[in-house]
Amino acid sequence: MVLIEVLQDSFSDVLKIIPFLFVIYLFLEFMEHEAGHKMEHFLEKHRRANPIMGAVLGLLPSCGFAGAASSLFATGVISAGTLIAVYLSSSDEMLSIMISMQAPFDKIWPILLVKLIVAVIAGVLIDLLIFARKQKNIDVEEFCEREHDDHSHGIFYSALMHTVQVTVWLFVITVVFNLIVEWIGQNNLQSFVAAYPNQSVLVSTLVGMIPSCASSILLTKMYLDGVIGFAAVCAGLLVNAGTGMMVLWRVNPNMKENFKIMFMTWICGLAGGLIIELIMKLAA
Repeated sequence: MVLIEVLQDSFSDVLKIIPFLFVIYLFLEFMEHEAGHKMEHFLEKHRRANPIMGAVLGLLPSCGFAGAASSLFATGVISAGTLIAVYLSSSDEMLSIMISMQAPFDKIWPILLVKLIVAVIAGVLIDLLIFARKQKNIDVEEFCEREHDDHSHGIFYSALMHTVQVTVWLFVITVVFNLIVEWIGQNNLQSFVAAYPNQSVLVSTLVGMIPSCASSILLTKMYLDGVIGFAAVCAGLLVNAGTGMMVLWRVNPNMKENFKIMFMTWICGLAGGLIIELIMKLAA
């Protein structure tokens, strides 16, 4: 049955992020109860370098780090520029699909390089030009109060409860989006992208914004099959952060800020794709 397949796929998607969430929440609990303000001062002092580190870590072949980064942003540990850098560099299922399909290495590394470059530039500029005066202060305690945290059982228990709460919510939302993708049909999505070759970069970003591993899988397969070009797949995969953005909506109560981060991620991905397309036309 379709529903059973969707439940299995959704469970598989969410399962990948659980270890990342638990480690991050354990780190946040440690910051609040063990490390005091020394860790906070250290992180705030090195914030300018965070977008670069975030872009590098985002290249890990998993959507787990993007979700973990969303929680770090909600507590003020990382900046908006760093979070967007992670979203832009996150490769989700792209790398694993390419390796499983035995794609040549010269089709893999250029995409990763583009994602890294765009993520670093966008993250640094966003922090300097847009969020320079609106940096969050690190406040893990406020985050725990919003989550109704119970510290009486120790940091491991609190981290586990945080992870369970977010995981359950994430699983439900993932099921909903996967059902929508299943209802539309991946063949129909592929036909939609192929129907607008001149706007393939724009259309690919719209597909990439679907918060599901299915969108990155679809874009990767379309690129390997020759349905879309290099610029389009880069644009689509730049904006695809897997379940990362869904975690953001769960843990960050500032809806306006969430919309702004999503929009800026989309704009950066679209701009990156269009610039690549222009460079390729000029070089042809």
